[in-house]
Amino acid sequence: MIPLSLTPFTLVYLLLVMAMAAFAFHKVKMLTLFFSRRVARPPEAEAGDVDRAPRVCVQCPVYNEPLVIDALLEAVAGIRWPEGRLEIQVLDDSSDATTALIVDWLARHPREAVKFQHVRRARREGYKAGALAHGVSLTDAEFFAIFDADFRPGADFLEALMPHFVAPDVAVVQARWEFANRHASLLTRFQALFLDAHFVVEQTARHTAGLFFNFNGTAGIWRRAALDAAGGWTSDTVTEDLDVSYRAQLLGWRFVYRGDYAVPSELPENISAFKSQQRRWTKGGVQVMRKQLGTILRSGVPARIKREATWHLSVGFIHPLLVAFAVMLVPYFLYVPMASGGSAGWLWFTQPVALVFTFWATIGLYVAGQQLRRGEWLRSLGVVVASPLILSFGLAMSVTNTVAVIEGLCQRGGEFVRTPKGGAGAEVGGLFERLRSRTLFLGITGVEAALGLVMAAGAVYFARLGMAGTALLLGVKASGFLGLAAVSLRDLRPGRAAVA
Repeated sequence: MIPLSLTPFTLVYLLLVMAMAAFAFHKVKMLTLFFSRRVARPPEAEAGDVDRAPRVCVQCPVYNEPLVIDALLEAVAGIRWPEGRLEIQVLDDSSDATTALIVDWLARHPREAVKFQHVRRARREGYKAGALAHGVSLTDAEFFAIFDADFRPGADFLEALMPHFVAPDVAVVQARWEFANRHASLLTRFQALFLDAHFVVEQTARHTAGLFFNFNGTAGIWRRAALDAAGGWTSDTVTEDLDVSYRAQLLGWRFVYRGDYAVPSELPENISAFKSQQRRWTKGGVQVMRKQLGTILRSGVPARIKREATWHLSVGFIHPLLVAFAVMLVPYFLYVPMASGGSAGWLWFTQPVALVFTFWATIGLYVAGQQLRRGEWLRSLGVVVASPLILSFGLAMSVTNTVAVIEGLCQRGGEFVRTPKGGAGAEVGGLFERLRSRTLFLGITGVEAALGLVMAAGAVYFARLGMAGTALLLGVKASGFLGLAAVSLRDLRPGRAAVA
């Protein structure tokens, strides 16, 4: 039976589980919005096409991308748009061989080179946001299409997306990200799974429900008037795309999401690069929350938009909850039966809450992302089968993201650490940057290993007691932490190039 009184320990655990369930409930909300508002065909442009070809500037911010720069230049050079109405800025802040490769490519392609402007700055001030803002100041273009170094837009990108700007209140048209290397490894498969849930389900749900959603930093087009009205690119957060998106929508500008139109890109192929990317995204989200949430809540936008914006900008706080859950899990299983006189009542009360809301809500989001991306029911079934491993990996990643949450709460702006691109051999530019990142991630890896060992020891202990279910649960979660720590240590070995 469930004891009538709560001890401080069980109360903290119960509150922790309920807080995680609240975040999981938001996933259920996203799924509900998606299925209730999903239309059979993609969003259409306003009646009539663009009757003239406005001047478009394609911006390619790059920093030390020697492995992918040629492919980027080939792709953007092939974008179709009326002659004389398209310019391409290569915003090159590189300190390695990338600059020479750009010069060489332009020299080998004189016909395409007339559309290009190779922009170099004396200092990498403001990082990506600074580069984009500098590029804006160099042109009178009415629209800006932005592509990171690993993106490969199709030749019809502008033809497909620009007609939406016939509506004068449209600020941004965002395309969906696709991943050319999604099947390269188990790591890239996991990443694709997580990101498909965002791009296929969440972005579509927010757009079709009339809620705020964000420009994703690349594979989209901005109207200059909207960008200027919102204050332009700023570097006081490390997710400048999320920041300016909320500023523009608070002014009444409308965003369009084209989930049916995908632009291929590349996922990080080593765990340290992935951790670096997740750390920046999480840190930046918390920074934007600090900067924007008060303004949003005081604004005149509808209450449902305020509620969703609060959830969207606060999502990073799930990670400290997950770390606390991981820390308390083994002590909980040890303490509760003793405190309740051997009764497993609390186990039966709290675990279904965690299972139903956190497990199935999260897996449901991932399954929907896979099935709706290409109708891949077989892959969706594979997600269900692999779900314990997937969720264990996500739980283990929460250590990195908890560090990012703390940084986001304590720091304003900060260095924009790029995600290495170009496969498993990609590396961050300088020796100092690699050493600093290695030191940070080595500490994070130590915490991951410690949590994994505690859970593994708990699994052995409960297996000896004949509690097979508890032992299996702890064993699976231990595998996530220990597996992530082992792969991270491999990447962090001295001499490994692929360190983010």
